[in-house]
Amino acid sequence: MSRTWSSLTLFLLIQCVGSVSANDCPQDLRRANSPTTPKLNRPDEHHTSPLFMWRYRTLTGELYLVGSIHALSATLRTLPVQLESAFQQSTHLAVEVDTTSPNILDRTWVTEHLLLPNNSGLRSLLNETRRGRLSCLVRQINIDYESIGRLKPSLVAMQISRARLNGLGYYAKWGMEQQFLRRAGRREVLELESSQEQLLLIANTPVEVQLELFDESLIGHKDFHAEFVALMSAWLTGDDESLIQLLRDQDHHSTDYRDFQDRLINQRNIRFAQKIETFLASPGTYFVLVGAAHLVGSGGLVRLLDARGHKGHRVFSGDRIDP
Repeated sequence: MSRTWSSLTLFLLIQCVGSVSANDCPQDLRRANSPTTPKLNRPDEHHTSPLFMWRYRTLTGELYLVGSIHALSATLRTLPVQLESAFQQSTHLAVEVDTTSPNILDRTWVTEHLLLPNNSGLRSLLNETRRGRLSCLVRQINIDYESIGRLKPSLVAMQISRARLNGLGYYAKWGMEQQFLRRAGRREVLELESSQEQLLLIANTPVEVQLELFDESLIGHKDFHAEFVALMSAWLTGDDESLIQLLRDQDHHSTDYRDFQDRLINQRNIRFAQKIETFLASPGTYFVLVGAAHLVGSGGLVRLLDARGHKGHRVFSGDRIDP
């Protein structure tokens, strides 16, 4: 969902970050105090394990529903052979948003929807604690202050989280969507929603919720790394319950934040399911990529499609994907 706004002339964060030294950083954000790298759980090579992948057969074709991770490391970008086999058979590739599309957002739209109003800056919304944590963190992850100073807090949170993942060696260019989009070839590429829809969902949330998202992006190095490793471990081992638990851990947030999470996941799932149903009714073989969190739980796509009469079969690491 992220984009870089380097073409915009933004400058209002300079005052709150310019004079902070590393020694002024909170303890949990100091690089020297970074913890030992959390251990990544991987599937047992001697036993089959479930993948975040379901296969649907219809009278006119097939559909593979795949739970993706949007950013991967160089060591994890080699994907299971079952995904590769399914992709090779596909005639259509569907993603949440086609990030390779030349559909560039124009400056007027960006100004109207993504920037803070009345030429105000992010600094005006932040208390001293938030300004201090932001100052330390952006210096470490090399974010250009001018590129974020007028963005809404939720969008700044996205930029910070992406930069922190890059610092851990995880990049969108190695993520599943980018990998398959680069190899789409003659396949028809379909979107489940537009980039505008995604960005507006993030940008139009109440300011209080945006600041909660902002605070999450500023957590200490230990917590940030551990949470992402937990997510990656759940995905690698096909562990639905661990992934569901990670989503449930949002209960300490405000009611408005939980409402936002419902719009971000459950309500989008309903719209995604409607789109996927049109694929199931069409000829061809569809390879559908959505974030893994969209597949699991009572409101996940697998359950929604099942309730609509579409029974998928989960794919395991030992399975063969034959035409």
